Amino acid sequence: MAMNFLTAKTHAVIFKFCLLLPAAALPSFSAAMGLMLEPAATHCGKSEIVAATAPPAAAQRLAGSQAVQGQRNMAWAWLGSPTERYPHTALGSRTHSGSVHVLTVTPSGALQEIIYRLPINRVFEDLTLRLVDIDQDGRDEIIVIEADLLRGASVVVLGLQESRNGKKLKELARSPPAGSTFRWLNPVGVADFDGDGKLDVAAVITPHIGGVLTLYHYRPPQLVPYASAMDSSNHLMGSTEQQLAVIMQQPGQRPTIVVPDMSLKALHALRWEGSGATAKFKELADVIPLPARIQRIVPLPGTAGAACVLLADNTWWRVTLTTTH
Repeated sequence: MAMNFLTAKTHAVIFKFCLLLPAAALPSFSAAMGLMLEPAATHCGKSEIVAATAPPAAAQRLAGSQAVQGQRNMAWAWLGSPTERYPHTALGSRTHSGSVHVLTVTPSGALQEIIYRLPINRVFEDLTLRLVDIDQDGRDEIIVIEADLLRGASVVVLGLQESRNGKKLKELARSPPAGSTFRWLNPVGVADFDGDGKLDVAAVITPHIGGVLTLYHYRPPQLVPYASAMDSSNHLMGSTEQQLAVIMQQPGQRPTIVVPDMSLKALHALRWEGSGATAKFKELADVIPLPARIQRIVPLPGTAGAACVLLADNTWWRVTLTTTH
């Protein structure tokens, strides 16, 4: 199982068109050691799923953020309490969120809003909440970027728990911080990267300044880093677009992370292989250059081993894992 962290944009019909690249202008394909890149088909990246209308309670959410619909114990979740107490502009604005809001369904069928508020020295420096059953117990957890005034950003996992006064949101785990004020990170997705049967989290630490792709074990109360790869980035400073990497899966193989290099103009294909002290990231392909900066990467609907790449010149490309070993 692999789960890419897609913003709510991908669940709406926002891909109105995909450009078919002129055959004379670009090569028909390029491939090396397990990764193939080719001009996109007409419908690459297009989703036919239309997002549901957010509930009225989410109307006051952080500007530019997404209300996310859940399929398990969380009906809806969103970021609230806009604040400028941490004026970092990684996502294009000095305004961030001070709270997470979740709607749950009570036994009577009514919706109940549960709020998790941060102390004054922290914010959620994010534009979407990622709902995933990371511990595989049938209930959703929330994965979100939290930033501390002095220590920078961490990946944080929140979950619903029963208390004496009913349900409440509680921090379940967090990663080590990025290191200092205004140091940020951006999640990639969740998958069993090391083959131990448990879901792990992938994120890029400091994607704007020497980005490091990092894998974390979920070990409450911690997200414990166990793997890293340099020269990785999944975000352009100041952009609201956070979807610049994707997890792919081939039958019988561990998940592969396709992520841009620091220039955002070439792609890495990285898989964690081996076990114990000899385990390491394997680069499945030579780093493949692109004719323009990568703007967005999304899984190709209906496939596990392909994705669609939108470039800054408005051209679409299809990237596919091949069966080469």
